[in-house]
Amino acid sequence: MPRGPALLDFEKGQVSTMHAAGKIQREIASIIGRSKTVVNAYLRNPEGYNTMRRPGRRSSLTLATVRRIARAEQIGQYSSSQIVRTLNLTVSARSVRKVLAREETLRYVKRKSIRMLTKAHKMARLEWARKLFTFGEKWESVIFAEEKKFNLDGPDGLQYYWHNLRHGKQVFTNRQAGSGLLMIWGAF
Repeated sequence: MPRGPALLDFEKGQVSTMHAAGKIQREIASIIGRSKTVVNAYLRNPEGYNTMRRPGRRSSLTLATVRRIARAEQIGQYSSSQIVRTLNLTVSARSVRKVLAREETLRYVKRKSIRMLTKAHKMARLEWARKLFTFGEKWESVIFAEEKKFNLDGPDGLQYYWHNLRHGKQVFTNRQAGSGLLMIWGAF
C-alpha cells in the first residue's frame, strides 16, 4: 500500500515530459518534490498507474450515520457511549470517538473547574474585607486556618468532553461533599 498520495494528472504530465527530455528519475523526483519510488511506479506503467484496487474492510458507519453522530454531539453534550445508546447504533463507543475526532469543529478538552460563588457570596466577601481593612491591633488575636480535602473515590477534576469550537467552554463546580473523602484542617 502506498504511503503518500498518488500523482496528480498535472504531475503525471510533468514526469512524462521530463522523462522524454532524457532526465533521470531521481532528477524528476527532486524537481516535482515527490519520491523517486512514485516516479518509477508511474514510468513503469503509465496506463495502469494507480488503478489497482486496494480493498479493505468496509466501514461499519454510513455517511448518514456519521452526520447523525456529529449532529448529536453538536446539539447536546453527550459522551460517546451515550451517543451509541441514544442513536441505537450497532458500533462501539470507540468507533464513535474516531468519528468525533475527525470532525473539525470538535475538540476533546478538559472541562475547567470554578468555585461555586454566587453574586451574594462575592458581595459578602467584599463586605468582610472592607470591615477588616481597619482592624488594627486586633490582628494579633486572629487565627488563620486552612483545610484540605482528599478524594478517596477518584479526582473531582478528571472531566473531559467534546468541545464544539463554535460554542463557549463548559465549566464545572467543585463538589464539597460526597462519599469517600478525607478532610484535614490546620491552624496557626
